[in-house]
Amino acid sequence: MGNRVSAAAARKKRLSEKNNEKINEKNSDIQTSSTSNLDRRSSEVSTVTYWLPNHNDELDRLSSQHFALKILYDGNISNQIASKLNMDNAVVLDVGCGPGTWLMDVATEFPGGDFHGIDVYDIFPRNIRPANVHFQSCDALEGLPFPDNTFDLVNMRMLYVALKKDEWSLMFKEIYRVLKPGGFLQSCECTTIETGNEFVQQTANACDILRKLNYKILDYEPKIISFAQTDVLTKEFLWNMVQICRNAQPMLEEQFGYTGDQYAHFLTTFEAELQKKPEAAWSFHRHSAQK
Repeated sequence: MGNRVSAAAARKKRLSEKNNEKINEKNSDIQTSSTSNLDRRSSEVSTVTYWLPNHNDELDRLSSQHFALKILYDGNISNQIASKLNMDNAVVLDVGCGPGTWLMDVATEFPGGDFHGIDVYDIFPRNIRPANVHFQSCDALEGLPFPDNTFDLVNMRMLYVALKKDEWSLMFKEIYRVLKPGGFLQSCECTTIETGNEFVQQTANACDILRKLNYKILDYEPKIISFAQTDVLTKEFLWNMVQICRNAQPMLEEQFGYTGDQYAHFLTTFEAELQKKPEAAWSFHRHSAQK
């Protein structure tokens, strides 16, 4: 446990030092609490698409991913939403919140708000979390367990490995229901390396889905991470990409035909090839919309 938390803290420290202390001490407390108080609680839900494990290594990856995305987008909430919404008394929902790192980070910044996180897996921190944060285990695709017009802001991020192609519209429609009139949706997803397949393109082109559901699109923020770059933030995303493949080994080794030492060699080669010309890229897409 100690080595795992230390490794996560070291990655966070490197990001902080190279990005003008954009990740402050408050975030450090959140990152530690979101991992060190989580044991290997696993919920076997056969209907869930999400194929990454919910063990400690994956929780560390999710925490690292949060802070990297926070730097990439210069904050947790888009400027379009932040300029219109008073977060000090907002009611906020994070769909597919995982260990709750984003939620607790924002809740600590805005102690007057009311923050709710849901995930199909109960991997929420037990002991250390802000008093204004509440977690609930449920399958969002079976309906969000909240009344109509409840939330000022709904956040949904990095669910590309959790939702099937035909489930995105269903999810956005359900979020529309629980948003207050004039409430906001923030959605951030990514493509696979290079152009991606039809499913990945569906997640990146969320604007079309949102417009059909009567959302008003406020902003679209594409970001591209080129793995040929050598800055610390790029290295963090590179680590995250390789870690996805490492954590998904039980599923991918059968698909790739690698086992044991062969899979370890594949990971080493994969990391090296990502950084060679022609450079590979990882694209992120954040949408801000209003009901």
